[in-house]
Amino acid sequence: MGQSFSSLGAKPFAVLPWKVLRSVGNHDCKATMGDVDLTLLDLLVVLDLGGFELGPFLNRIGLLSSLEEVGVRVVNRVASIMRMRDKAECLRRLVSAGLPVPTTVITESIEDAARFARTHVPCVLKPLSGFGGTGVQLIERQFDIDNIYDFLKYHSQVFGRGAYLLQEYVSNSGFDIRVLVCGGEVIGSMQRVGQGGLVTNIHSGGVPRRNTIDVDELALEAAASVGGDLVGVDIIPDQEGKLWLLEANATPGWAGLQTVCEHSLSDAIARKLLSVS
Repeated sequence: MGQSFSSLGAKPFAVLPWKVLRSVGNHDCKATMGDVDLTLLDLLVVLDLGGFELGPFLNRIGLLSSLEEVGVRVVNRVASIMRMRDKAECLRRLVSAGLPVPTTVITESIEDAARFARTHVPCVLKPLSGFGGTGVQLIERQFDIDNIYDFLKYHSQVFGRGAYLLQEYVSNSGFDIRVLVCGGEVIGSMQRVGQGGLVTNIHSGGVPRRNTIDVDELALEAAASVGGDLVGVDIIPDQEGKLWLLEANATPGWAGLQTVCEHSLSDAIARKLLSVS
């Protein structure tokens, strides 16, 4: 990524949040990494926000907010990141834009979650925040339904942290589609083929292959609905060919996607972001 920006005359460097010092006082707010004043940056592209620990996450969001406030262009903006980080809010935005999303419930009530599971089996249970397919589980067996309270309690303790997101299962052909949108333009897409399980994410074992289905318009509408400048949009075709939106991702990787694209995705992203910064 750095080489792509360098080739266009920019001077990139990696901002490592665990090495950033923020200070507040004397009517001033500062953010530095070594001797670099981060408030003087023109553009900051957020490639990763880390895991689930609340302290580091809040610190990093606070850093991005403070840089936005002094005029640094942050991609994606904090408001957009938060919309996508919260799967429930992301889905609400997609639906509000009139886009197709599988029927979903979000609740802290284990009784309501169990009721949905019983009446919508098979269905998919997801954490409200997460990435890489972590914590995504299919409820389909009679055993799962017979023991649904234990199933939900375990998921809540390990992944959900007291909240449940359950979604109708979309009967499909074993793959979904990841579309990479940058600056209002689709710069790449791939099909991700699952290897015998529900999760198709590349770093969880999914296999990339070229995409031949036209999903550009739907992906662009999804990215616009969450206000994202660099977005990974996940789409799944059902058995009849209808397209359903699963989610939008604020910090999408593209290593797997690059293997099925002839052009450099990093170069395309750098050109697009620098052209509007």
